[in-house]
Amino acid sequence: MIAFRPMKLRAILLTVVKLSVTGVAIGCGAHGNMKVDVAVLPYQPPDISEITGIEDDSDSEGSGSAQPGK
Repeated sequence: MIAFRPMKLRAILLTVVKLSVTGVAIGCGAHGNMKVDVAVLPYQPPDISEITGIEDDSDSEGSGSAQPGK
């Protein structure tokens, strides 16, 4: 039986792959619950000044920009 060893190797490999995929699906799938934005936790964009470390100058009044209507 020349083909016995490759067939056994293929069966073992497929079993390992199936068990790995099943383990990942169960472990990372959150059991059917998807984490999405809900009314309780709405999306809040990140504060750019915290990320970059550069202060936002739009809050100060002496920025030198032209103010229409004055």
